[in-house]
Amino acid sequence: MSTTTALVTGASRGIGAAIAEHLKLVGWDVLTPSRSELDLENVDSIQAYVSTLPEVYGLVLCAGINEPRLMSDVDDHTWQRIQDTNATSAFRLITALAPRMAAESGGRIVAVSSAYSERARAGRAAYSASKAALEALIRSTALEFAPSGVLANAVAPGFVDTELTRTNNDTATIATLLERVPIGRLADPQEIAATVGFLLSPSNSYITGQTIAVDGGWSIT
Repeated sequence: MSTTTALVTGASRGIGAAIAEHLKLVGWDVLTPSRSELDLENVDSIQAYVSTLPEVYGLVLCAGINEPRLMSDVDDHTWQRIQDTNATSAFRLITALAPRMAAESGGRIVAVSSAYSERARAGRAAYSASKAALEALIRSTALEFAPSGVLANAVAPGFVDTELTRTNNDTATIATLLERVPIGRLADPQEIAATVGFLLSPSNSYITGQTIAVDGGWSIT
């Protein structure tokens, strides 16, 4: 197995793009499939893409969607679409790739979750549920595959300076949110990427099944 090949989903923008850039800079060969190559809402697309993959040592699950709506406005289609993209696709990729990693005696899996996996905010029910499920999946993955040398963790960003953050929150709302962030600013996407990079690297040999908050201290307020 190549210990320098990583698959990163959701790498077209924001945190995912920063992760892919960071990994390339530190020497990884990074696979960043487009939606036409890998449609995470379509099980057939996932199976077809995985069947063509070379051996990968790193899997970064960063693809995600967030459509803020009050619970009374979330229809079944929207709920299922968010769960499929944010959680079910991760399950499908892990069950396809983790056994391969285990057969080669090692690998690293990192899922990008959210501070909203544990904190509540109006309009985020479907998103929060999907991220909580993602973290539970990572814990189970870590437990089942640790004996084979596969480490699995999650990173939970707080408020990050991305297009998605600024689309879902106006300037006044961001200012209000930052009042509860001890560091007092949005995270740079590269700060999330650096944490992911560490968890994938040889420097991490004993951390597994954990969710690392990268939120400027928001979760402790």
